Amino acid sequence: MNMSVLRFYCLLMVTTLAFIHLSCDEKEQEILQEVTIIGGGLMGSATAWHLSQRGIKVLLLEKQDSIYTQGSSHGTARIARSSNRGNDIWSFLHDRSVVETQILIDSLNAMDENAHASMEDIYTTTPVTYVGRMAIYDKLLASLIRQKVDFDLAINPQEALTRLGVRLPADVLIQREYNKYSGTVNPQQLIRLLHQAIRNLGGRIEYQTQVRSISYNPDSEGYLIEVENATQGTNSLIASKKVVCAAGPYTSRLTKNIAPYFDTLINPQRVFLSFLQIKPEVYHQLSAEHKEKIFQYYPVINSAEGTRSGSFFSMIEHVDQSGNPVIKIGGHFQRSSIEDLDKVWHKDLSAAEISWSIQNTSDYFELLNIPLDTSHLELVDQYSCVYSLTKSEVPFVTPIPDASGAPNRDFIVLGGMSGVGAKGAMTYGLIAANHLTNSHEDGPMYNEVRKAIGFERLSQDLGIKSPSN
Repeated sequence: MNMSVLRFYCLLMVTTLAFIHLSCDEKEQEILQEVTIIGGGLMGSATAWHLSQRGIKVLLLEKQDSIYTQGSSHGTARIARSSNRGNDIWSFLHDRSVVETQILIDSLNAMDENAHASMEDIYTTTPVTYVGRMAIYDKLLASLIRQKVDFDLAINPQEALTRLGVRLPADVLIQREYNKYSGTVNPQQLIRLLHQAIRNLGGRIEYQTQVRSISYNPDSEGYLIEVENATQGTNSLIASKKVVCAAGPYTSRLTKNIAPYFDTLINPQRVFLSFLQIKPEVYHQLSAEHKEKIFQYYPVINSAEGTRSGSFFSMIEHVDQSGNPVIKIGGHFQRSSIEDLDKVWHKDLSAAEISWSIQNTSDYFELLNIPLDTSHLELVDQYSCVYSLTKSEVPFVTPIPDASGAPNRDFIVLGGMSGVGAKGAMTYGLIAANHLTNSHEDGPMYNEVRKAIGFERLSQDLGIKSPSN
């Protein structure tokens, strides 16, 4: 997209949005907000927290209730990890998020002596297990050393059986990561604590409030946000000086009047998740050693087949009242097109998807040397999630360009998280807040990450020459 095309988009938007502004006069309009954040999931909530820390009063809008029932922030378990083969960006995002989460915990406990918040509320298990092909060994080892990962590594069947008690196929390696706070992270708890902290600092959170459109408001040189309150059944307009759009797969829909190009830059895809359980009569006959091993060897990222279709991630989502774990499994690359974004969350899994989930879980138990097969597993729940994908599968945390091609720091977009958001959410939010307040940090990795996901990257994707980021 060259500069003349970008200017055309901007002129078209100003004309169109002026009309929208006039047509909305009958709707009730609120007082001018300083910053409005759209999306109360991990990304939006983390951004709201970082801004609140700086004394900025935020308005956070979430279309669901305080407990998520759909969306990428739904659930109680995601994999959080420092080890990222050959890519230090993801390692930095996780490690810095751990630091920022500790700051959140300390702040909550300082503000309220009855809060009793702890890191263990959020980072719930450790370690992480990885299974992969020996072809990655050299690159993996270099990354582990460079990223300062506390790890164990077995690279042949005898070594794996002797040290770890697992039956490793030939030409396959197994790595275990023991870094503190690498394991599973609970997004539900993190959002709860973020919202508590935002309110403590004077922020406002509106649930059951769905954004219908965003337009530029020439009268105030800010933005008009049309919202529908599901509880009251009313529509209203919110005027805001600055906006952060962290609406997950709905980003393109909501930015169509402001930044229509995100429709081509971000592509939502369906990803399925199966929730499996060992049949109760079978689970309770397992030895204590086998039960402990199941808990110790989840979460796992398994790419032993060396193919995208054969790779999976799996973790313990929760434990039932009898102590039997519910195991969630999905494939990062098991993607399909979406017919209706609003309905996809309720789409049932196919028989083939369920079979894939059960077979891969059974194969993993065989690797762990635990006497379980497909007949011992049953589906107890299912969920269709959505990944928002960019072409490179690296997300955006960026200002949009203004008519001159310079960064417009009054409108920030967090999008294209591609299933990698949870472990780095606090860092994504930090970077978004820094963009909005035009703040800078020193440090080579921070600047590398900001460059990779920020305005310079967006400018390259749009084909425009980027002024200073």
